[in-house]
Amino acid sequence: MKNKTNKSLAFKPFLLLIAVLMLTSTAMAANNSTGNIIWDADENLSLEYTWTALTYSGFYYDLDSGEGSETLTITLDSDSDRSIGEGDLEYSTKPIDTDFEYGDWGSYQVIGFMAERYFAGYTDDTDFADDSISLISDGILSQVLLDDDDKISLFGGSSLELEEGYELEIDEVDLNGDSVMVTLTQDGDDIDTSIVSSNDEYIYEKELGTDDEVPIIVVHFENIFQGTESNAVFIEGIFQISEDYIELESGDSYGKMEIDSLSSDEITMENSDAISLGKGNTISIMGKLNFIVADDSTLRFGPELDMSDEGTYELRGTVAEDEELTWTPLNFEGFYYNLDEGVGTESLEIEDLSGRTIDDGDLIYKSTPLDVSFEYDDWGEFQVIGFMAEKYFAGYPDNEFTDDVSLLSDGYLSKVLIDDDSKTSLFAGSSLELEDGYEIQIVEVDLNGDDVMISLRQDGDEVDTGIVSADDDYVYEKDIGDVDDVPIIVLHFASIFQGSESNAVFIEGMFQISEDLVEISSDETFGKMEVTSFSSDEIVLENEDSITLSRGNTIDIMGDISFKVADDGDVRYYPFVEVSTVPTQSLSIDIASTLKEDEEVDITVTSRGAAVSGAVVMFDDEEIGKTSTDGTISYTPRSSGTFEVTAEKDGYVSASEEVEVIAADDATRKLAIEVSPDTVVDGDDITIYIMTAIGGEYVEDVDVYYDGKLIGTTDSDGTVEYTVTDSGIHEISTSADEYLSAEINLEVLELQAEFSYTNLQVTPLVASSGEDITVTVNVENTGTEAGDADVELLVNGTTVSTQSVSLNAGEETTVTFTIAEEEAGTYEAQVGSSTATFEVEKSTPGPGIVVSVMAFIAVAMLIRRKENK
Repeated sequence: MKNKTNKSLAFKPFLLLIAVLMLTSTAMAANNSTGNIIWDADENLSLEYTWTALTYSGFYYDLDSGEGSETLTITLDSDSDRSIGEGDLEYSTKPIDTDFEYGDWGSYQVIGFMAERYFAGYTDDTDFADDSISLISDGILSQVLLDDDDKISLFGGSSLELEEGYELEIDEVDLNGDSVMVTLTQDGDDIDTSIVSSNDEYIYEKELGTDDEVPIIVVHFENIFQGTESNAVFIEGIFQISEDYIELESGDSYGKMEIDSLSSDEITMENSDAISLGKGNTISIMGKLNFIVADDSTLRFGPELDMSDEGTYELRGTVAEDEELTWTPLNFEGFYYNLDEGVGTESLEIEDLSGRTIDDGDLIYKSTPLDVSFEYDDWGEFQVIGFMAEKYFAGYPDNEFTDDVSLLSDGYLSKVLIDDDSKTSLFAGSSLELEDGYEIQIVEVDLNGDDVMISLRQDGDEVDTGIVSADDDYVYEKDIGDVDDVPIIVLHFASIFQGSESNAVFIEGMFQISEDLVEISSDETFGKMEVTSFSSDEIVLENEDSITLSRGNTIDIMGDISFKVADDGDVRYYPFVEVSTVPTQSLSIDIASTLKEDEEVDITVTSRGAAVSGAVVMFDDEEIGKTSTDGTISYTPRSSGTFEVTAEKDGYVSASEEVEVIAADDATRKLAIEVSPDTVVDGDDITIYIMTAIGGEYVEDVDVYYDGKLIGTTDSDGTVEYTVTDSGIHEISTSADEYLSAEINLEVLELQAEFSYTNLQVTPLVASSGEDITVTVNVENTGTEAGDADVELLVNGTTVSTQSVSLNAGEETTVTFTIAEEEAGTYEAQVGSSTATFEVEKSTPGPGIVVSVMAFIAVAMLIRRKENK
């Protein structure tokens, strides 16, 4: 092993000091009883500390109204107190009014509860409810499933898919085109039929708890169309709450918290027992809300939302209102932060805010590389840097498997793709999936069980082979950028097993960086930010143009970092990033989507392609057992229907798959429909494939219908060709004597040009009366075909100039206007929804004008004297 102690440890305290000084400035500037996500004993924070919706992105917050629902307060006895005493963790949440996305419906009550958004009731302002309906007053909360105002077109026979198995089917449009008959189904069963008129609502009510007739589904039908060949309805506005509500009573326990009081105005909870903040622990507090604790002698912890379920999550920074602010990893979850070592490298500071404008150079981003430990500790350390809210690799100091290697000194950064110390088992012939198309294949274990032959492949091609011994590392090096022999993949083979029936290897320790590099150089631009200085010790970026925090806008800053601005007179905003969770340690289930009743099926559970043993597999509510060493389990379904198969194991994100079990008599008669291409646009030629649901064999002589109209019969390849018209949701169905009918909904996208207007800039921001003012705006065609747009510039609500542009789909251009204003005052420029303000000051005569006027007066007086003579 190489001795890296002197070099690495001597430099690390200096780097950590830089990080601490950088992070402390924000913590000290904020109220020390709130403001940061992380409570750190070294940051001089109050022992009674509160997380609010302004400071913690897991809590529900309405940016436009500036109202948040939840608070969590902890009381500690000292900076080293690792035991939260009974009643020393207090949680409070209050219902608040929020507007429906479809504005004509008014408002409803929403409440954050255990870091999730819930429906609390309808208000007197709710358009479609006769009276205010309060669920919370009866101790009931229901999740908000849908709340949107998207425009959707549906054609006869198709259906609107809702949540919890509900579908709203379009049965028939009346001859006059004034109304439509709809049927609401759940899991295929009819539960309600109604007639809905144009510009009216379909409302489905259901008893929730002791509340009768609570609207749980509301759909606004904007228009209804009766044509000669097709019927359509146009929907704008959908709202749905869950019928699976939670009931609350004083004394109820949720995780480590117990309800202390409950009313229509507030819910309070506190911990019923002491909670230990053990080093390195993740502590489930309640629901999806956890505390994460640093694996360090210094007490450092904070709330974290369980984001293991796949989806997109917003990580935001502390909300600023009419003020400048500095964001660091302590108050912006989007920035990279190593909790165990207390290391964060990034900061974003607004030095000055003029109304809604950040002048050029007043938004400053800095990041400093620091050494951190690998997840697999025996390897030592590598150099990490947060850049644009993502974790990047900057280089290796001397460590277990390499000498010094620096990317940052040559102006490069590489993404950290994998840094993991989980134990993974692989069997001979199997492979471990890595990132960037790489996979490690286990070719053969030697007879003595001491070594294993492996093959490294990328996109199916072999790029390296090797023999690895037990308790040894496999290192794959590559030249990237101008840097030679950079280890981009490192795996630690903990042990190798040679059995009489099977061979296996056990990997503990994986590290991989990307060979696709980010290049850094002075004056390089990333979004609205420009690199103003760059070295191996620090990267600094500043905004090269002014940025306007326009009402209701989302403003891209750089990379994945954006500002979200309230649609309100107050300048309220926060930085955020969106992350999509597809965790590396997640389970995958391999099972056919259609099964046959009373026929055994194999279910395989893997993670990154490697078999996962001991995973608990459920078939709906029935636990069918645990996977064997090769990750499989067999099961025989005994009844037909639709079921959910799930797999769970500690340390992994669970997986689920929906399967359909077909009765034995119907197994050969069940059909499936597939359409190519996957994304269909109005006017596309599509191919419709008809096949058996089990076996996937193409079926000939099946009649295919499109919105109830016969469009063809399948040929020997099981296909029918068709040209789609009319955007919206259409039904494709089948009919054949020997087979059961099948149907699917097909969404056809509208073929049209759509234009977006961003990055509205005004120069200068302060002008003299009559001075030329330049207004620029980026115009992009975000639609599906080429088109023209008249770009209108409004000043104080009045159109002052118009320019025409022609853009292909996906094309972007910059439009420039030149205007002048004579009157002094504050003006607002607007293009589309983008706005920017500027000032006009009354001009004063310059020296040249004064001299000219004086010369004119002198000449006039001279002429007058001559005339008098």
